[in-house]
Amino acid sequence: KKELLTSALSMSTAQLLENAIDPNALNSEVEKLEKEIGEKSELFGAGFENKRTTYENVQKSLGKTEAAVEIIRFRHFDHTFTDSIVYVALYVKADNARPKAIELPHGHAMESRYFKYYRNCIINRIPDQASYKVFWEPIQKEIGQYSTIFISPDGVYNQINLEAIPTPDGRYVIDNSNIVMVSNTKDLYLKKQKGKAKSSPNSAMMFGNPFFYASAAGEKAFPQLPGTEKEIRELDGLLKQKGWTTQEYTEKDASEEKVKALNNPRIFHIATHGFYSPAVHKSELESLTESEAELAENPLMKSGLLLTGGGDIFDKTRFNYNMENGVLTAHEAMNLNLDQTDLVVLSACETGLGEIANGEGVYGLQRAFLVAGAKVLIMSMFKVDDEATQKLILNFYKKWTNSGNMRLSFVEAKKELRVEFPQPYFWGPFMMIGLE
Repeated sequence: KKELLTSALSMSTAQLLENAIDPNALNSEVEKLEKEIGEKSELFGAGFENKRTTYENVQKSLGKTEAAVEIIRFRHFDHTFTDSIVYVALYVKADNARPKAIELPHGHAMESRYFKYYRNCIINRIPDQASYKVFWEPIQKEIGQYSTIFISPDGVYNQINLEAIPTPDGRYVIDNSNIVMVSNTKDLYLKKQKGKAKSSPNSAMMFGNPFFYASAAGEKAFPQLPGTEKEIRELDGLLKQKGWTTQEYTEKDASEEKVKALNNPRIFHIATHGFYSPAVHKSELESLTESEAELAENPLMKSGLLLTGGGDIFDKTRFNYNMENGVLTAHEAMNLNLDQTDLVVLSACETGLGEIANGEGVYGLQRAFLVAGAKVLIMSMFKVDDEATQKLILNFYKKWTNSGNMRLSFVEAKKELRVEFPQPYFWGPFMMIGLE
């Protein structure tokens, strides 16, 4: 209705007179509708409230030993936009000083050469001698040592785990800095204003080892994941011992329909294959229909999770993963009912991936689940070792259900896993984003 009114307002005076429409009356009606929507919709109202959040609000939300950093990616502009990508880290401390900026000018190299190097070092268990200087040292040197650093990432910083980067003293960033990833630093202020958000009772919904194909014949691009079924069963037993209400869905029951039926479980845990589809080449786009081309270029349609029947869908299409149930895309994940969900765990391959785009952008599933309402998200950035994953996840849940401190439990679980599995390959892929 508002769009129709706004459209009417854009008509010429002659058209308005011809149609006997009073523009002033329409303006009043638009304002009235906006007010009504704002009063009735909590999310719409929160959107207006968020626009008024200033750096002073964030600053006053910080403790004396905390700092907040907004990382911003943009293209250098010199009369014309170029391919030169620049990153800037804006930071504020609880000292009443204005925000300061740290320039990271070699953005293109960070997103290509250095990101590939970082990823290759972790996957192939090679000593990483460059990532600290490129991704963290400029920020760390400027800010100094703080007990907690809240970071709102952008671009390539959504695809690396700063904690897993080795430091010059022979340790890792996780040993020297408590880095808390947030979707936006204004969340610190909004959380403080709203107080403790309402959570669901102790209920958990768990999905693992879907049947990706209807038939067992032929070659399969997505192999079954029996280790994830074991993970789900052990987690189910652990939570039931703690008095939680649990439901587990595996094999044919691990369906997209059941995921979409979620109604604010306190925990949503899903262990399956994740995917990210790279950009489609221009020559390919020209051969597609208009609707296929729109789907191929939509970042929300290019990442997701495979559920029962998901492999069969990949055999049918490279663009419209929503054509049948079986693949939960980021677009669909945004609409899940998770407003009272404390934790979403994506124990899957490549769930952290997403398109690197300017500004806020869309970063695959890691943003989609937060938009859906989840307070905290744990995800893996790339393929991980089954045994190490199960030990990390179960140890985290044990600690969290005992202590109630989600962030500390996650860090301690990773540090304990390092005793048995020291290399970042085993613990580095896992990230936590959000405020509990």
